[in-house]
Amino acid sequence: MWTRISLSTLILWILSSEQYVESTCTQPSSEWSGNWYDSQFDGTFAMTWSGSAITVSGWSVTAYSSTVTSWTCVLEDTTNNYIVFKGDQTVNLFGAPQNAYICMAWTSVSTYSAIYYLRANQETNAGNFRVFIEDSAITMGAASKYCSPSSGPSTAEYHALVKQSYISSVGQYFPTLLLGTYEYTANDGSSSLCGTGSVWDNCADRTITAFNYTQCSTVMAFSSGGTLYNVYSVVSGSYTYVTLVNADTTTDQSTTYRFTCLISEASGSNVQLSLDHGSCSTSGTPSTVPSGGMTALLTPYEPCPFTTTSATTTSITTITTTSATTTTGATSEETSSGSIGLFIGAAIGGLLFILIIIGVIIICLKLKKKKNVVQDEEKKQMPPQETMSPRDALEIGTPDADNRLTPLPIHPAAPEPVTQPDKHPLPPITNNG
Repeated sequence: MWTRISLSTLILWILSSEQYVESTCTQPSSEWSGNWYDSQFDGTFAMTWSGSAITVSGWSVTAYSSTVTSWTCVLEDTTNNYIVFKGDQTVNLFGAPQNAYICMAWTSVSTYSAIYYLRANQETNAGNFRVFIEDSAITMGAASKYCSPSSGPSTAEYHALVKQSYISSVGQYFPTLLLGTYEYTANDGSSSLCGTGSVWDNCADRTITAFNYTQCSTVMAFSSGGTLYNVYSVVSGSYTYVTLVNADTTTDQSTTYRFTCLISEASGSNVQLSLDHGSCSTSGTPSTVPSGGMTALLTPYEPCPFTTTSATTTSITTITTTSATTTTGATSEETSSGSIGLFIGAAIGGLLFILIIIGVIIICLKLKKKKNVVQDEEKKQMPPQETMSPRDALEIGTPDADNRLTPLPIHPAAPEPVTQPDKHPLPPITNNG
């Protein structure tokens, strides 16, 4: 009896110990404590640290007509940067209480910004929100149980976090596709807006989108002030997804919002994109007007070539409007002008020409050397020639074996001259005496 009771007690102690260990959350860090903006809920949430307990308020998830508004960190996986939050309120399913779990896979972008993915299947009874629902009677498992969805999320299905009061400190470089100063024509689904003379500037500061509302007064990207910082961008397929955070002091969540999603792609020499508030929707496209949003066609006034310098790499990049890349921030200096591409091209062309000339000269020298070597070899293979002195040239010959000289050659005798009769004889001498 004593043994059975001790064994049961031991098992309960082990289970309670595991539960206690799993409930200890140490990440991301105590620096995350405070108020943050979250693109997913398009508003604010507060993360509070109290020892090893992390609580979050501001996330509102409705499932089966029940709403969960506060959460506590209960599990973590430091290898994969997973943290699991359990709803402080239960979900009522036909009278049976259910627990709601959110698994966040997070990545720090800067000191005051981060992005995260929700690691759960989409729950149809929670408006397709990625949340794990299970009966509250079931003992909580390991983090992997709540962070292993059978489908998704996709690369573009990220959410952005920005700590309040630090918006101006989170800017990252815009992707290449959007680095330029543009004229833009917007469309809200019912009318065409702006156009000739409008200015969309991503060059003055490559971490900021700035609109000149004196050229066109239409509010763009849900920002009344017209200044937004690039928080994060990612390329998925032919689309480039960008999340902007609005620098407005306040937003009304009606005409202005804290976050704007750009879904963009190259369209010839132009850029086609859509603008929606909150996190990016994977069902959106650059040419589809989202509900309450708009599309825009950007025509470049000029691209902005630049030199980037970071802690790990230095490169010279010439920006065009027909390529896409994911770009994260680093410090930089603008040291080039619009002609740097031509200068570099000319320098490379000149260098190639010089290399070709040098190559031709080297080949000619090698061929000449090879020819001389062949001629020397041919001379070495010829039999030695006896030299003849002037005296030798006058001698008739050398006696043969009988000590006789070689006979002189016999030449045919010249024909005897034939006497020709005098064709004009002198007249006879007459004696006149």
